[in-house]
Amino acid sequence: MTVGTATRFLLLLLIPCALPAGEKPLPLVTGNAKVDFFGDRLSRQPLMLLDDTSSSYLDPSISAKKKSPWLAGALSLVIPGAGEVYSKAYVKGAVFFAMEAVSWFLVYKYNKEGDKQTQAYEDYANAHWSATRYTEWTLDNIGVLTNGVLTRGQFENEVFTSDYDPNGPNPPPFRDLVWSEVNLMEDSIGLWAPSGGNGYTHRLPNYAVQQYYELIGKYPQFSRGWDDTPTFGTAGYLIQSTDLPLRNISARFNEYQLMRAEANHQYDVSSTWLSVVIVNHVLSALDAYWSATTYNKTLHAEAHMNLIPTNYGFVPYTELKLAYIY
Repeated sequence: MTVGTATRFLLLLLIPCALPAGEKPLPLVTGNAKVDFFGDRLSRQPLMLLDDTSSSYLDPSISAKKKSPWLAGALSLVIPGAGEVYSKAYVKGAVFFAMEAVSWFLVYKYNKEGDKQTQAYEDYANAHWSATRYTEWTLDNIGVLTNGVLTRGQFENEVFTSDYDPNGPNPPPFRDLVWSEVNLMEDSIGLWAPSGGNGYTHRLPNYAVQQYYELIGKYPQFSRGWDDTPTFGTAGYLIQSTDLPLRNISARFNEYQLMRAEANHQYDVSSTWLSVVIVNHVLSALDAYWSATTYNKTLHAEAHMNLIPTNYGFVPYTELKLAYIY
């Protein structure tokens, strides 16, 4: 027997004797521990714990590595993917963040397209629709519209200002009109056909507001303001506002409707992608919560040797890290 072998044998005999009465023996381990009794260091290899009745030494760093599901969810609710990155689910984090970036890009893109199309139809209306022309046609045909009850003379001097030029062109912003008087005339005409039979069911909104651009391309009542329709002798077409011929009396009226429909479509697409943004935030928050919970359940099994001081120097013991692979 060599000196090294004898020394190791003697140490194994002495260690149990040094334990106080009632203290549990060190757990039996297997492995290939290489102890250097002539230095301060212990060469260690992973060991397996055999005696599970002994005390376990848990690594406090495990608790420090846990992730807060609530914090993960809050992070992703603000920035999709952030909670996944916090929970070390990097691939899912990248997917949610990419969806966020793409969605916002499309929201911006289609909203800008809607703005561009809106500007186009507003310019088209300013070039081809005239509130003055609409007012003149109404005055010319007010007798037909009200079965002779109202006359042009009752309103003519009230609806026009001193800027009015009978020979035109009276361009926007239509300072030749007293808007409140034009609306009063429309109300008076509508009163003689309460069911809207003569087509006068709405007031002309003030120039350049959103409702102004909407109504002139929506209701046949305002179709006579377009510059491709006759300004006299056609009031009969307005007697029934639901008549299809009324909707076809102006090609510009129909073209303008299509332009506005295209602008609304662009805004609808933008709104749809904005909804995707909101859903992405919520889904990412829920997923981040789940990812953090899953991460906490996944602990790595790791048993390794450590040193504890004794009267005979440092001796090895096993330190167990519990693991649950989900």
